[in-house]
Amino acid sequence: MKQVRVVDNFGNEYFYPIEQAVAEISIGRSQGNDIILGSKTVSRRHATLKVMGDRVLLVNQSANGCMVNGERVDRVREMRVGEQAQIDIYLVSVEDSNAPQAAAPSQSAPVARSFQDSAPVPVRAAAPKPTAAPVARKPARSTSGRDMGTRDMKSTDPEDVRAYLGFLHPDNQPEEPRVNLTGASVDPLPREKRQELVRFKSQLHEELKERLDLHSFEITDYASPRVVRQVSEKLKELLQMNGSLIPPPFTRDMVFKELMDEVCGLGPIEDLIKHRKVSEVMVVDRDHIYAEMAGKLVLTDRFFNDEKSMMTVIERIVIPRGRRIDESTPLVDTRLADGSRVNAVIPPLALKDPCLTIRKFPEDRLGIGDLVRFQSLTPEMGKFLARAVRGRKNVIISGGTGSGKTTLLNILSSFIGPTERVVTIEDAAELQLQQDHVVSLETKPPNLEGSGAIEIRDLVKNALRMRPDRIVVGECRGGEALDMLQAMNTGHDGSMTTVHSNSPTEAISRIETLVLMSGMDLPTRAIREQIANSVNLIVQQTRFSDGSRRITYISEVIGIDDDGFVLIEDIYRYKQTGVDEKNKVVGYHLASGYLPSFVQEFIVKGLASAEDFF
Repeated sequence: MKQVRVVDNFGNEYFYPIEQAVAEISIGRSQGNDIILGSKTVSRRHATLKVMGDRVLLVNQSANGCMVNGERVDRVREMRVGEQAQIDIYLVSVEDSNAPQAAAPSQSAPVARSFQDSAPVPVRAAAPKPTAAPVARKPARSTSGRDMGTRDMKSTDPEDVRAYLGFLHPDNQPEEPRVNLTGASVDPLPREKRQELVRFKSQLHEELKERLDLHSFEITDYASPRVVRQVSEKLKELLQMNGSLIPPPFTRDMVFKELMDEVCGLGPIEDLIKHRKVSEVMVVDRDHIYAEMAGKLVLTDRFFNDEKSMMTVIERIVIPRGRRIDESTPLVDTRLADGSRVNAVIPPLALKDPCLTIRKFPEDRLGIGDLVRFQSLTPEMGKFLARAVRGRKNVIISGGTGSGKTTLLNILSSFIGPTERVVTIEDAAELQLQQDHVVSLETKPPNLEGSGAIEIRDLVKNALRMRPDRIVVGECRGGEALDMLQAMNTGHDGSMTTVHSNSPTEAISRIETLVLMSGMDLPTRAIREQIANSVNLIVQQTRFSDGSRRITYISEVIGIDDDGFVLIEDIYRYKQTGVDEKNKVVGYHLASGYLPSFVQEFIVKGLASAEDFF
């Protein structure tokens, strides 16, 4: 058996046994770590030791870094058994447990937390956790002899830098509060209590597998009414028999709910997916699950049991959609049954735990009136965009990640005429057009042999043979931009797509870059002329610091100048004037005074009158 040995700056030694052949030990200042180092210059989650038999991996998770043999560990370093890593004022090593052990640690020592405890249920009550006193640290030095708060501090010593930055330094920030589904802050569950619950649930889960033969079920069976009913009935019986073994402060109802979600649902994120106020779910690792609520990112009180439970949830999402995820294909884009967009990344691409990002599809379909109510745009802007879509103008929606591009694309698509034939093309289908004559196409990943993939560009080319009136591409991210421009310029007026960029000017540059990715050796001027002849409007969507999303520009592409640059004129724009006492963004939309070149076309088609808002 191995053990972790910690030596502080006074030469005191402390030992922590590793009771399993494979273990993961977190080290840091926060109370949620396996080994707590009391120095305030240790990060909240400083590093992780991964012990796999005779192999030891040191994973650095702090900007302050770790040192091994005088070399800084930027991310991951394999260590030999007995080799020491320096974390601030501590030396940490993994050794064979036959080494002599020191006496019990004093109050100023790092606090040992039990981890990887394999004791069977019933679980023993955890001992009270000792409180770590601050560990002495060497005083900050100033090589220039000046006060550490002065602006001309020149020292590069890490402690000098920390002192100079003061409260701005990440290690001096308060720990991020966790919230429940109501948005209320909650105290984090102690790690030992969580492990007691995990062990109890694991035993019940194994019993369920044996009694119901869950091994024989297909992964798509778990959410079926028959399986849910069988699991629910059998689980109630088991809890009736073992209710007295439930570790406090958990109740029978709490354990029942969590196990039902783990066996038949998406585990700890099941409630987040169903919650109406949650718009996005982000799983960073097993201990950190974030959610976007009312436009703000918050750290929830949810957690996964282990990496295996995380992989189970990911597989339940991707396999029913015909996708695969494994070491050879460690990332995937797909969707839930309700249309919510899913991205999953697993090791070896994700260095720690699998990562999962779910952008929920809204239950209630939003309309242009909702955007006006949210102050994303004005009624006049909404009327203009509706006329532009009905007038068959080619529209590019530009914006950053999470700015609401797809939502706006869905809303604008509602103004497409009911008699038009529309072909939608997406990586993972999110668009929900309400017209009857809509053909929805979705890309296909490669098979096990790595062949058979169908990309967006293939679908755009095929769509041109399907006699569409309009083509709607969920997002242009590669060479399909060239095919999209050609479609816009060859009889498919009124087509729409989205791109990632931060302004209308950047959107033009972005499209130009994407066209070059098509592999066609086109001169820059030819690409810009194609853009100027194809795109009519660029609608810029922006997500602000308070979580609100607004249309910040509606701009017309009017042509190309003598120097070969695409010309853009703003029709509407948003001006931020500041923030209020609640940190809400304050500003207003205004018309620039520029009249679009197609005003007369609107009047001729009966979409506007000469006395209208122009």
